[in-house]
Amino acid sequence: MNSAARTPRRLVGVMFDLDGTLADSFTDIAAALNLTRADFGLAPLPYEKVRETVGSGSTYLVKTLVPVPESEFKRAYESYQDHYEAHLLDHTRLYPGVPEVLRHFAGRPLAVVTNKNQRFAEAVLKGLGIRDHFQLVLGGDALARRKPDPLPVRTVLERFNLPAAESALVGDGLHDMEAAHGAGVIAVAVTTGVESRETLQAASPAYLMASLSELPGLFD
Repeated sequence: MNSAARTPRRLVGVMFDLDGTLADSFTDIAAALNLTRADFGLAPLPYEKVRETVGSGSTYLVKTLVPVPESEFKRAYESYQDHYEAHLLDHTRLYPGVPEVLRHFAGRPLAVVTNKNQRFAEAVLKGLGIRDHFQLVLGGDALARRKPDPLPVRTVLERFNLPAAESALVGDGLHDMEAAHGAGVIAVAVTTGVESRETLQAASPAYLMASLSELPGLFD
């Protein structure tokens, strides 16, 4: 829906996805994935192939893009974890306007809800200098289920006693939209990440943005 037609409204809490929403981390993820492939004698994959597979967590990423026998998966997964830990801040940067957006919404509960493993999410947020803006960070391995399941979103709502109808989840992927709808929060899509504008539009977000910097214009 066209955000320009909307009247700004008050939000009592905001949740953000990480990869593709707050930060462009795809280059470092692709590099770690291709280093893992090299460990198993596999040729590197194009950046876009890796980028389009990001969003469901590292287990899915490695299983999908490092085709090794099941008996070798644990070693492949550990290899990816090691490579990513060593390179997770080489090229990862905040999208334009992120610090300003976080300052705009300061004073209310802010959380990160990501499918990235907890320790990596924490490391990226700290390395980019924005960890202190968030009262809660939920990584993909923090709970029994991850996005698109609504459990992480509901956990944030319960932790801060937030009304779903006055809280938002901002993300770049279909998992974000599904989790938001499932938890009854306002779904806000941004086209800086893995999905096209058309794909996100079809997921029926309440708002669709080209940049996170548009968010303060939508909400008080």
